[in-house]
Amino acid sequence: MIRRLYIKDYAIIDEVNINFKSGLTVITGETGSGKSLLLEALGVALGAKADKLMVRNGSRRAVIETEFTDRLIRRLISSKGKTKSFQNDEPLSIINLKKNNEAKVDFHGQNEHQLILNSKSHIDYLDLYCNHKGDVESLGVIYAELFNLRSKLDLLRKSSQNHKNKLELLKFQASEIDAIDPLPEEDYKLDQKYKKLCNIENIIETLQNIQRSLNDNDESLIDQLAKIQNDLNSIQNFEPKATKIIEFINNSMIQLEEACSIISSQLLKTDFNQNDIYEIEGRISALESLKRKYGGSIESVIEERRAIQKELISLKNPEKTEKNLSEAIIEKENIFSKKAIEIHKRRKKKSKELSKKIEDAMSGLNMPESKFIIRIDTDEAKNGFVSLNQKLFSCNPKGIDIVEFYLSTNLGEPVKPLSLVASGGEVSRIMLAIKTVFQDSDPVNTLVFDEVDSGISGKAAEMVAKHLSKISKTKQVICITHLSQIARHADQHLHIVKYVKENQTFVDLKYLNKNESSNIIQDLFVGRQKAKA
Repeated sequence: MIRRLYIKDYAIIDEVNINFKSGLTVITGETGSGKSLLLEALGVALGAKADKLMVRNGSRRAVIETEFTDRLIRRLISSKGKTKSFQNDEPLSIINLKKNNEAKVDFHGQNEHQLILNSKSHIDYLDLYCNHKGDVESLGVIYAELFNLRSKLDLLRKSSQNHKNKLELLKFQASEIDAIDPLPEEDYKLDQKYKKLCNIENIIETLQNIQRSLNDNDESLIDQLAKIQNDLNSIQNFEPKATKIIEFINNSMIQLEEACSIISSQLLKTDFNQNDIYEIEGRISALESLKRKYGGSIESVIEERRAIQKELISLKNPEKTEKNLSEAIIEKENIFSKKAIEIHKRRKKKSKELSKKIEDAMSGLNMPESKFIIRIDTDEAKNGFVSLNQKLFSCNPKGIDIVEFYLSTNLGEPVKPLSLVASGGEVSRIMLAIKTVFQDSDPVNTLVFDEVDSGISGKAAEMVAKHLSKISKTKQVICITHLSQIARHADQHLHIVKYVKENQTFVDLKYLNKNESSNIIQDLFVGRQKAKA
C-alpha cells in the first residue's frame, strides 16, 4: 500500500506531499489542473521512462518519493537528463527498480484501453488468469532455441561449398606457417646475427689489431706493463706505495691477458661465409612475409597458427553435424509440442471460467445482457510439427493458440470481435471487470485508475462507483474521476487546483472534508452536467 507520495519540481508541480490511506481515494480537479501528473510521477518513481523535460523550469532536478508500508523509493531526475534511483537510501538500477516494485502498483489508464482492443494482447490476459506465466516463458525459450537450431541447419546446408573453401584456406595458411615454423623472437635474433655478418670483416680486422697491440709485438701493451712491473720491483724496498701500484698493474695484466684470450677465441670461431648471409636474408624475408599476413609480429603469427588449428578442429569435427542438428531439432520439437498442448488444454479449460466471471462482473457494471466469449483458434499447417487430434498445427513463441475476445452487449446479438463492437464506456467497464476478476489472485495491493469513467454516465456510472468501492475493501484504490457518482463513494477526496503566481504556474492539493467534497462535486460535476443538459 502507498502511504505517501512526495513530488518536488516535477512539471508544473512545485512541491506536494500527499499521505494516502486505504480504501477508495478519488482525485478531482478542472481539466488541465495536473491530476494526471500525480499518477505520471508515481509511475516514474516506480521505473517508468523519465525525461529531463519533466523537470520544472528553472530547477536543477525533480525529486519523487513513494513510501510504501515496507520501503521508501526515491527517484531523482536531472535537468541534464540523468536519473538516479534509491530504495531505502540504497542505490538501485532502473532494472531492479522495476523488478522490485512491479507487484506493488497496478496502473490502469488509456494505454490499457488500447491494449484490450488489440487482439494480440488477449492471450496475455488469459495466461494471467491461467497462472502459468513460467510455462509460457519456458515455451518461448524453447521456441527461440528451435529457431536457432534451424538457422544453423539451413546455414550448414547452404554453405557446404563455403565450408569446403574455408577448410582449404585454413589448411593452406597452416601449411604456410608450418613451412617456415617461426620461433619466438627469432626475427630479433636473426637481425642481430645478420648485422654481425655484414660487418664481419671490420670485426676481424679490429680484433686482430687489438690483439697485436696487446700481445703480439715487441712494444705490446702487456710487455710494457711487464717492464713497468720490473721497474717497480726495483724500488719496492725503498718506496712503500710501490707495492700497491704493483698490485694494480698485476690485476690489469691478468685482465688484459683474459681479454687476449677472448679475442683469440673469437677469431678462431669467426668463420666468414657469404652463403650464411644469403641464408639469413632468406629467412628474414620469409618471416617478414608471415608477419605482414598474420598480424605484424612473430608472436601474432604463432598465435594465429594456434587459432587456425582450433578452427580446423572445429570444421573437421563440428559440435553439430547435419545429422546431430536434425536430431536436436526433433528433440526440441517434441518438448515444445508436449508443453504447447498442455498449455492449450489449460487455456481451453480456463477460458470458459474467465468468460463467465467477466460476464458476471460486467453484469454488476450495468451490462447485464452482455455476452463475453474467449475464442481460442489454431492454424492447421502441413509443415507444422505440433500434432493434436491427428492434425498438425503452426506455432508461435506462446504455443499454438490464437486468442481473441468476443463481445455482445445486447440480447440476441451475435458476439463479434471486441475491437469492433465496444464503445469507449464499455471498454472502461470491461477493463474494470477484468481487474475485478483478477484482484483475488493478483498480488498487487494498490490499483490506480485514470479514465476508468470514460464514456459512461447515469446508472452505469453509479454501478462503476459501487464496483470501485467494493474493490477498495480489499485493495487500496486511487482514482482520477470526472463523475460525481464515483466521487461520492470515495473514502477520501483529494482535490487539485492550478493557479498562477508571479507569472509562474503552481498546483495545490487538499484533502476535502464531507462539506467541502459536496461543494466541489456540486460545482465541478453536477453544475457542469446541468449546463450541458
